[in-house]
Amino acid sequence: MEMPDLPDTPTPDIPDGGTNPPWDCTTTGVEMVEKQSRLPTTENRQYLHIKVEYAMRFPQLSAQIRREGKTYQMSLKQTMMSGLIRVDEIARNYCWYYKAEVPFDMRTTPPRPFLSSTLLKKDGPGRRHTTNPFPVPGRGIYRRPDIIIVKNKQDRWPGLAGPDTEGSMHGDNLARLVEVKFPGDDFGEGQYGDYMKIVGGIGHEDRMTILEIHDCRPEEHQWADQVVNATLKAWQSSGAKYWPLALFPPIFIPRPPSRPVAARIEPWTYAGHVVADLSEGAVRGVAEGWNALSKETQQVLNSAASWLNDSGEWVYRQGSEAWVWASKTGKAVKSWTNAQIKAAWAEIQHATDMTLDMLRQVDWVQVLTNVAKTVGVILVAVGIGVLVVTLGIPEAIIGAFLLIVRLAISAWGTLAAILGTGTAALAAG
Repeated sequence: MEMPDLPDTPTPDIPDGGTNPPWDCTTTGVEMVEKQSRLPTTENRQYLHIKVEYAMRFPQLSAQIRREGKTYQMSLKQTMMSGLIRVDEIARNYCWYYKAEVPFDMRTTPPRPFLSSTLLKKDGPGRRHTTNPFPVPGRGIYRRPDIIIVKNKQDRWPGLAGPDTEGSMHGDNLARLVEVKFPGDDFGEGQYGDYMKIVGGIGHEDRMTILEIHDCRPEEHQWADQVVNATLKAWQSSGAKYWPLALFPPIFIPRPPSRPVAARIEPWTYAGHVVADLSEGAVRGVAEGWNALSKETQQVLNSAASWLNDSGEWVYRQGSEAWVWASKTGKAVKSWTNAQIKAAWAEIQHATDMTLDMLRQVDWVQVLTNVAKTVGVILVAVGIGVLVVTLGIPEAIIGAFLLIVRLAISAWGTLAAILGTGTAALAAG
């Protein structure tokens, strides 16, 4: 992986909470200021700076949710950075130096990372960290630092030395906790204190780096982002097959040299202020969420989830134990049996650690990116935590995931009976 050199920056004292203080720019780009401690290596800095610089292009958006008149504000800068790192993790089966938003159990000393519950039988102590943002119910039980850098990428354990939930011992694999603060982000004393516990407490300040991000580009360059946004929107509406190469995201996917495949971020991320979701399909005959997707993604979903672009509803046929699409336009859509839905749900849980309780709280869903025809990154808004979550879904079951989300909204009782109950209720984290 070749990455450009970056200008060096000093290491000032950490701020006393609040938003990023004024900063005297030394370049005309996006500056990343390391506070409290320097990142372990120059390559760490290069890797994170590339992600941050790309994420700075993205606006503040709203998730448009029609069911209860809800609206979620989401900063795509933070979401994009986490999503790009998560794709790198998925591509390497989570054997990667960087891990996005690992939940830590604050009830233990030191706080231990929550590992995947769905992979316990398959991978045992060597399983990855959970990607469920609500690993246990309750307030104040867990924290999710932006990034954990580990010492050994082949060791999926992202914490200090200690036992996991099942009592299996792990060595110290935590090289650095990194908290990224984009312009306007807060960093309170409570959050700082909890993060210090994760890295070992007083005396281990060198294990945590706070990255303050400052946009030092000239004003005309910052305005250029809005031009780029409009250009990409027009590019998509024109039906163009390829986007400008310079705008491909910095995702480091292992690919055969003879078959390079560029990753693409979905065009709705540049759309403006309000983004329609996929979970409701066509409303009043207008499939806004579907129309926000790239032509390539629409083609991928067309065979498995073409109902997203149609008016109608899913109807359950008790006798055949199947869900059938009742179209208002006469469109024919593949039906789903209970057995097919249960099999898809097992795959979704394997990939995401999603529980039925988390599924029930999903209010909004959109596709963020497709990568090399293997995995899609999905964003979901989870109502109980007012949180937008990044989930990596195998491309082959994205259609099934969207169907299950729709059934969770429109026919929860029947769906829950099919998939099975018995998971703990979520609580706001």
